Amino acid sequence: MRFLEALIITLVVLLACNSAFSIAQGLSLSAHAIRMRSLQAGITPDTEDKTKDSEERSLYKLLKVQWWISAKKSDEYVKQALKLDELDDAALKEHKNLKYFTYFQDEKRHNLLSKAFRRNLPTFEVWKKLNLDKITSRDQLKDIYQAADFRAYSRYVKMFDNNVVGLVNGGFGAVPRVMIARGATDPEITGRTILMAREGRSDNVAKVLLGLTEADDPFRGLSGAKLIQHQDYKYFELF
Repeated sequence: MRFLEALIITLVVLLACNSAFSIAQGLSLSAHAIRMRSLQAGITPDTEDKTKDSEERSLYKLLKVQWWISAKKSDEYVKQALKLDELDDAALKEHKNLKYFTYFQDEKRHNLLSKAFRRNLPTFEVWKKLNLDKITSRDQLKDIYQAADFRAYSRYVKMFDNNVVGLVNGGFGAVPRVMIARGATDPEITGRTILMAREGRSDNVAKVLLGLTEADDPFRGLSGAKLIQHQDYKYFELF
């Protein structure tokens, strides 16, 4: 009975959470669909019961993942709870619970980026929130390009920059308080500059995003001696 109650709670949570609903669609099947396949393929009642049990367990794990996210549990805590903490890379890739851990990480990062964008935070603040401030040299960037945290940072940079591009082009949007946060590190600004170049940003947009603008007009880029003498000109050269 307790399990059925937990299942009901799971369904309620899933209905309230669109993100959880999308993965639930991939993990669960309707009872009607199961019955139809049972008739078509000659599945026995025992097999059908096992299928339902498996789906119920999947939904229950989704409920736990949602709770871990809301409770702000750490990656280490969730890995241990899913019995993934003592596995090597090969065993981890094959484990049935890996999809739940991946979902947990993706949702946690998605929530972080959404909140940061609503608050209009500079990219360096997100860099720190993703624990990328452990990178102390731009030479280390090549080692993290495919890391989940850097990919999340890349998504935020694109969101932030797209907003600024709209403003530069005369559109509407929330004007960032600062383009380059005080204390931003060389690896962060370098990584951001590389991402700007990959997106094909114009020279003027790059100047705005790097804070290379006139004091009285945050959307008018510097030129000539003013540009070359700016302390962050090296990043524009990199761009």
